[in-house]
Amino acid sequence: MIPELTFEYLLGAVPIWGKPNTYFGSVALKENSGVFDDQFRYRLTVIVPEEGDKEVSALYYIGWQSYDNADKEQMTEKRFSADDDGAAAACAWLREELAKYTIE
Repeated sequence: MIPELTFEYLLGAVPIWGKPNTYFGSVALKENSGVFDDQFRYRLTVIVPEEGDKEVSALYYIGWQSYDNADKEQMTEKRFSADDDGAAAACAWLREELAKYTIE
């Protein structure tokens, strides 16, 4: 499912003028899903604007296409504070959103 990630992991090499890590994954919405079946696809990363404060971004969409090929208008994003609490809240929010699409 969606793991707990720390802010330090997501921040990656940003402190040394690098890029943040992007953690992405997908969760099948039904058993025995195939390549073209819709999945809950998600991404977690740190947004580093040229001006302003960093934020943790959590984004998801339902589909079978990769992020680069998916319709950006169908994606849902929420931003959180740039710290461990924000990273934990982002992971928790993605789990809550995933629960809306899964049948128990």
